[in-house]
Amino acid sequence: MDIILSALATITPWHWLALALILIGLEMMLGTYDLLWLSGAAFLTAAYSALPTPAAVSGWQAESLVFAIAGIILLVLGRTVFSGLRKANSDRPNLNQRGKSLVGRTAVAVTDFAGGEGRVKVGDSTWLALAEHGASVLCLDVDIAGALDT
Repeated sequence: MDIILSALATITPWHWLALALILIGLEMMLGTYDLLWLSGAAFLTAAYSALPTPAAVSGWQAESLVFAIAGIILLVLGRTVFSGLRKANSDRPNLNQRGKSLVGRTAVAVTDFAGGEGRVKVGDSTWLALAEHGASVLCLDVDIAGALDT
């Protein structure tokens, strides 16, 4: 136990900076945004440990407490106030979502609708479609899940 305590007593601001850089590296690989906030807490702890402080509020216990408090506060802020950072804004939100990109598009019937079911052509693909009965205008409900491209 004395070995662990003596190792903890030798922690310097450089150790906290190294932890912050390791967490940033892991964040870049994983992309969770949670490690980003913990990295910020490690940077704050490095700044705290570099400041000249009285002996009563210095040491690894105080630095660990600063890291824990800063980490919790930054994680909560990251999950609430800065939650918009997780959502990527795109000028093409339906890219790679074929079903959503078909909404509102005009289709041409390529087969007869026997029993309310037929095939329509949208763009260069044909899709299975279901006709709604009783509608004054033919409304097609394209079955995206069971669609077969031809």
